[in-house]
Amino acid sequence: MNRNIVLNFRVTEKERQIIEDKAYIKYDSLAPYLRDAALGKDIYVVPGLTGIDEELNAIGNNLNQLTRLANMGKIECVDLSDTRKEVAKIWRLLNSLLEKYQ
Repeated sequence: MNRNIVLNFRVTEKERQIIEDKAYIKYDSLAPYLRDAALGKDIYVVPGLTGIDEELNAIGNNLNQLTRLANMGKIECVDLSDTRKEVAKIWRLLNSLLEKYQ
């Protein structure tokens, strides 16, 4: 999607600080936060879990790379069933936390 339209609006210094404080808890920049908020998307921030989603995504990417290498015959397939169970447990815990904030 080509985002080429710029919207400008004015806020007070206090409003700017509040908006930035909220945005930077979960987002790297203001634009995605403001877009999600304005479009009515749910934004959940669970205290103490900053960055956990990125870590879980990184684990998933590593597992996918291992799977590709195994399928190519470059490595022998290792038993990742324990890893899979632990990641699933983490996702269940995160989902239960999310339910508390809805």
